[in-house]
Amino acid sequence: MPITSILGHREIAARLLAELHSRPSHAYLFAGPRGVGKALVATSLVHAMMCERSPGENFCCTTSHCPVRIAPQTERTRARAGDTDAPRCDCCSACVQIATGVHPDFTYISRPVGRSEVLIDQVRDLIARLGVRPSRSPVRMAIIDDAEVLGEPAQNALLKTLEEPPGHAIIIMVSASERALLDTVRSRMRVVRFPALQPADIEAILAAHGVIDKAHARALALLARGSAANAIALADGDEPPMKELLDALSHGKSIDFARAQSLAQEFFANRDAASGNFELLARLLEEILCYKLLKTDFVAFPPETRSKLMSLADSMAVDAVVKCIDAAVRASAAVGENANPRMQAENWWTIAGHAMRGE
Repeated sequence: MPITSILGHREIAARLLAELHSRPSHAYLFAGPRGVGKALVATSLVHAMMCERSPGENFCCTTSHCPVRIAPQTERTRARAGDTDAPRCDCCSACVQIATGVHPDFTYISRPVGRSEVLIDQVRDLIARLGVRPSRSPVRMAIIDDAEVLGEPAQNALLKTLEEPPGHAIIIMVSASERALLDTVRSRMRVVRFPALQPADIEAILAAHGVIDKAHARALALLARGSAANAIALADGDEPPMKELLDALSHGKSIDFARAQSLAQEFFANRDAASGNFELLARLLEEILCYKLLKTDFVAFPPETRSKLMSLADSMAVDAVVKCIDAAVRASAAVGENANPRMQAENWWTIAGHAMRGE
């Protein structure tokens, strides 16, 4: 799989691979919005460095189509036993081990399911592994995903490794918020910033995911707010609370603090929901602003949503729309830096109410 086939980040991936082969840094921070492909690029670089059949740009792994990787555990066992009817994989053993998390020279950690942060025990285990020389590959590599929720004790535990890195190891931290990390940690890594994906790239990703209708893919790409993960979730039926948020905005002039608290509790109760819904509000309000200033339309949206957007656009002044967008962007950034999501939401709905009343 050519590393340059990664949609949206071909140049970044190619440049990083060239750097890893020449003068690599001991630690990288991949920072950017959620769902834009940071972890995919990180994992692809690991495959490119450790692939045993075709190391480099054209590593052999095709993770999204590997028959063994997507097969149930019982079928994998049959394949190892030599059953001719069992699913087969064309990837080398190193790439399969990386994808399944058992390669001796690669470690991947992320926030455990049901926990609010990456645990310090995970980081301590990672540090111990990094101290051991690679046994199979030329370099030992580690990915720390969800790095924005590394607790301060975990970051401090990692600091010594970043200050005195082992010469045989490379760490890649993947974070949706660069500023959520301590300055002392961030300053000891090479920061690589990933922008939001362009709608054309998201449409191509959706086409590969099985979305055949181009108009539907275009609408999903607009709603995805530059995130392939959002677009795929939408395509799979995970609808955002667009109707509910538009209904609340349509009554924005009557929003008081009690109503703001209620909306914050319902739609912004945790960091992930708050981040996604602030981005959604900003995207919807941007569409309204374009409608008012550029005379665009809302053809990408379903008829019911289109009607609500037009009604809201007719009732809001341009300066009110701009204030709401600015507040939503600021709130989303604050949540990314670990601000309390409900307090940010309460503040945003209060600002929106004032703006829509012309106060």
